[in-house]
Amino acid sequence: MIKAYSKDLTYSYVEGFFPTFELIKYRKDDLIAIYVNSDAINSDGLNKLKDFVDEKYFIYSDKAFSISKSKDNAHVLAVFKKKLKNLNKNDDHLVLVNPSDMGNLGNSMRSLLAFGFHNLAIITPAADIFNPKTIRASMGSFFHINIETFSTFEEYLNKYSREYYPFVLTSSKPLADVKFKEKCALVFGNEATGLPTSIYNSNNVKIEQSDEVDSLNLTTSIAIGLYELKKQKESIK
Repeated sequence: MIKAYSKDLTYSYVEGFFPTFELIKYRKDDLIAIYVNSDAINSDGLNKLKDFVDEKYFIYSDKAFSISKSKDNAHVLAVFKKKLKNLNKNDDHLVLVNPSDMGNLGNSMRSLLAFGFHNLAIITPAADIFNPKTIRASMGSFFHINIETFSTFEEYLNKYSREYYPFVLTSSKPLADVKFKEKCALVFGNEATGLPTSIYNSNNVKIEQSDEVDSLNLTTSIAIGLYELKKQKESIK
């Protein structure tokens, strides 16, 4: 039987049919078990799961859902090994420096995938990547992408040397005027404090906005940056 989630556990879990299918499609080797709620035993979703997963993985128990403190009628709960995958050095990267909110972290993964990118670097300390709240916010995107953690931004650059673009609020080049280099990194800071000035460079980017708000939400800024990167990449194909 699973335990209530803890950062010290070697596994995590995700609730719901859709993210469970994403886990099976992209990280099937990491699957440990699928707990099934009694109200889902005859469901279409469970029957479809059984087309892809051996019966030995299924555990029929309502208790697991009380342990996980599920607030929704999740039906299934998939348990998986905590594993990270190295970034692809030839692709563009999203770098998040000390993200502190699990919801924002998960949503950032979703935006990353939505615009066709698959590599996320996280500079610690940061929100727990494997927490079910993060996985849930990613809507299954977690299982599609490569995620790697680093203790400092310098450690990231030493391994993946590339042109990088810090997104900041201070005087810098408007996003509309930026021409991203091939194989680059978009870098965003903490929700409350932004990026440390030590990461600033001549590529600093500012998303133009009205003076009626002090700043955009982090996940909104990330989505805008990734959209512009995608648009430029597509224009040169």
